[in-house]
Amino acid sequence: MILGFDILGFIISWASLFGIYAILAISLNIEVGYTGMANFGKVAFYALGAYLTASLTIFTFLVLHGLSYPLHSIEAIVALGELAGKNPILNIGLFILMIILSFIFAGIVGYLVTYPTLRVGPAFLGITVLSFGELIRVFLRHLEPLGATKGLAGIPHPLAWIENPTLRDGIFTIIILFFTFIVLLISERIGNSPFGRVLRAIRDDEVAALCLGKHVPRIKATMLFIGSGFAGIAGVLWAYYAGSVNPDMFIPAVTFNIWAMVIFGGLGNNIGAMVGAAILTFLDRVSFVINILFPELPITPDYIRWMFIGLLIVLMLMFKPKGIIPEKPIKTPAWTLLSKEGETSG
Repeated sequence: MILGFDILGFIISWASLFGIYAILAISLNIEVGYTGMANFGKVAFYALGAYLTASLTIFTFLVLHGLSYPLHSIEAIVALGELAGKNPILNIGLFILMIILSFIFAGIVGYLVTYPTLRVGPAFLGITVLSFGELIRVFLRHLEPLGATKGLAGIPHPLAWIENPTLRDGIFTIIILFFTFIVLLISERIGNSPFGRVLRAIRDDEVAALCLGKHVPRIKATMLFIGSGFAGIAGVLWAYYAGSVNPDMFIPAVTFNIWAMVIFGGLGNNIGAMVGAAILTFLDRVSFVINILFPELPITPDYIRWMFIGLLIVLMLMFKPKGIIPEKPIKTPAWTLLSKEGETSG
């Protein structure tokens, strides 16, 4: 603690936010960087994962303890605070279940929403998913059983049974980073595979891919299922990390923040997407700390941060359009073997 600033708390907060947004950035990268699909509604699937987690976790805790309070009521929040740390197996079991259910649910919704538009053209995909994201947010703002504009609070943390808050948050940060690594590993395996070559062929020339017999709409929908499912997992982690959800957490600006991370880091490169997420989430945490330490500043640091991010993106597109880490050649086993044979024979 230096001059009232908790360095360890800052690192834990930033690492957690980085892990969640890295998953979102990777999920967008496999859609737009690998397959060329402009998904402007990424926040919708993030919100679905978060709200599914919040509602089912609160509902399960209340039902198993014989309580029938409305999910958003003060009585429910108080009861959840008393019950959250009494059954570690329930906490951990629900966490694992929510990861699985949110991936499947968000993935299916992504598939169903986007599949029809993929047959019409890529221009319709962006506006369709963007509109869907706003429809979800407006719907949640008027859904009284889930708290409407107030949302849901008091979500039992998976590690609520650990009494030390710093230790609890630190362990959960490690869990978030573990899931980030798993998502990265899966995405890299997809990208550096024969299927990854098909994805890039569709991105570069969709008509040529169709002429070669590839079922382009189905392949795109499959990638949207995976990308939406990953966003659902990020929503689970956010819901447990924040302890509450409300519709205004999932505004379109979240999607464009993720886009900025991918563009800044490098389209088609998962490591680049993570670098972009690391830099922009660090700026987010710094602006948050400045706002706390200096509340009387004439300009809110968030506005300056958005201006700075916009300037960075413009400069990147002008002088380094491929991002900090440009896309690299695919490393399938067969291609690697052929490359080595070529070097040997040469």
